[in-house]
Amino acid sequence: MQCSKCGHDNPAGARFCLDCGAALALRCSGCGGDLPAGARFCMHCGQPMMRTTPADDAQLSRLAAATPQPLAKKLRAATELAGERRVVTVLFADVVGSTELARELGSEAWMKVINNVLDRVTEAIYRYEGTIARLLGDGVWAFFGAPVAHEDDPRRAVQAGLNLLDAAREYAGEVQREYGQELALRACLNTGPVVVGRVGDDLRYEYAASSPTVNLAARLKFVAEPMSLVISEHTQRFIDPVFETEGVGQIEVKGGQPVDVYRVHGPRAAPGPLRGLAVAGLESPMVGRDAELATLLRLCEAVRAGLGRAALILGEPGLGKTRLISEWRAALAVQPGQRAPLWAEGHCLSYGQGLAYHLLVDLLRSVMGVPEAAGEAETRAALHALTGDLFPQAADEVYPYLGHLLSVRLEEDAASQVSMLDPQALQAQYLAAVRRLLSALAARQPVVLILEDLHWADPSSTDFLVKLLPLASTAPVLLCMAARPERDAPAWRLVTAARETLGGSLTEITLQALSESDSRRLVANLLKIELLPEPVRAVILKKAEGNPFFVEEVIRMLIDRGAIVRRGEDWVASASIDQIEIPDNLHSLLLARIDRLPEDVRHTLRVAAVIGRQFPVKVLEYVLRGGEAP
Repeated sequence: MQCSKCGHDNPAGARFCLDCGAALALRCSGCGGDLPAGARFCMHCGQPMMRTTPADDAQLSRLAAATPQPLAKKLRAATELAGERRVVTVLFADVVGSTELARELGSEAWMKVINNVLDRVTEAIYRYEGTIARLLGDGVWAFFGAPVAHEDDPRRAVQAGLNLLDAAREYAGEVQREYGQELALRACLNTGPVVVGRVGDDLRYEYAASSPTVNLAARLKFVAEPMSLVISEHTQRFIDPVFETEGVGQIEVKGGQPVDVYRVHGPRAAPGPLRGLAVAGLESPMVGRDAELATLLRLCEAVRAGLGRAALILGEPGLGKTRLISEWRAALAVQPGQRAPLWAEGHCLSYGQGLAYHLLVDLLRSVMGVPEAAGEAETRAALHALTGDLFPQAADEVYPYLGHLLSVRLEEDAASQVSMLDPQALQAQYLAAVRRLLSALAARQPVVLILEDLHWADPSSTDFLVKLLPLASTAPVLLCMAARPERDAPAWRLVTAARETLGGSLTEITLQALSESDSRRLVANLLKIELLPEPVRAVILKKAEGNPFFVEEVIRMLIDRGAIVRRGEDWVASASIDQIEIPDNLHSLLLARIDRLPEDVRHTLRVAAVIGRQFPVKVLEYVLRGGEAP
């Protein structure tokens, strides 16, 4: 039995903890009810007690062995997690009415069904680099954010939840045809802090099972309809700009305020920004990037004159690459006497490196004006219209290959034209078709192609774009690449190739942290007040250290926590803010960066964090040597 106080595993029948001496009475962490020994679910509220069986352990070992190698490598690198408090998004998925279904199917058929369910669920979880934390009969617990952290773990968890439900719907059809029984799953998500233990050689790890974050994820199942994904308000605030959600009520939490619950319907047709303060009604003109904006506008003048150009915007997370591009587009739209160029953007996803041609497809959809959420019919119609307009007599030389690349269902003649080609020949036709498309567009008006978050680009798109680079020298096309300076990223070879291929046609812009005066101006613009109390301003500037994203997120946190409140047109401090913590999304971003560092560097960071914010290097060296003098 696991001690609820210290987490120590005790032998069956123990009445007191071997490690701390606490009484081992079994109580539900959700409602506090007393339970008999061996209970796996609370008889008062139905919450799982996180007690596994040997069968669960065997199943978990089987699924852990199927962990994709890139993820397994990252898990094994997380060797020093013991006792770390991580902000994670917990996913709980289980079979609805499993007891009755198992009785109807019989033990042998039920085992086959549950194995197939678990295989499909874990495949969706692994796709977004979540990790399986525990199995409880028909239920799966997964973490996004530990032991492997990403800056967008809530988004990954929601996408995994939607994918596993899609897979469950498909498999439910098979179960219905074979057994005549209804199969349904539900998935629940909650985001919050969890204490995570060390990763074992078998890729399994322990965590604080009594964590309120985990308990709330379990309780969400009581408001989840079959084949639905529900999330708490703690997750919804991170993903609302990119997913359609609907409030479904509240759930009571022991010792706390009721928590709002939402059902996720799917991706938004027009996603909003995940960063910034627009949701709070705050905005600021761009600060500290006038020179960079002027450089980009001059490049557009060269393209209007018929020249090809390329731009590389480099900057650490949060320094404003996306904001600079947005301001650039807005400035082009209002230039007097100038026709705005054709503008197309391709965006990379942090989990998109395994999606072949994802960046290229996203760019093509932008060229056609078709959102990612558009159906196949809409995409095919838009492609027909575009190729027919650009190539009235030769559309059949371009349409089949672009259609195949976009995964639309082709007409019989077009499909047969593509099916005769081997993969290498098909890739060559992809390249020729895209080159002809962009050249034809550039012959009508200048073209600006934006590649956002290039550091996450998939390898197939990277290879393709390397071959497409010469177009920026032969046609009035401006290719703009925005990336973090991560030279070990697979897509960095596109940067290297651009430098070698384009020479003087490539302009590099490296964004630096804002100066103190620019940071102060940003804070004043956002809060609409020059008389902001200096202690409040100083805390914001100290935490943000010249990073515009950090400035905005620290302000948002202060507003959310009531440390800054609006009174009329002014903002005033209503509480002490000297001891504020890093907001969760900044915390995740920093953890994601730290987790990619070598183990010895991560160890040094942990030690430095304990020492303090600022200290002499000699102090760190002394502590790392265990207190021994040099």
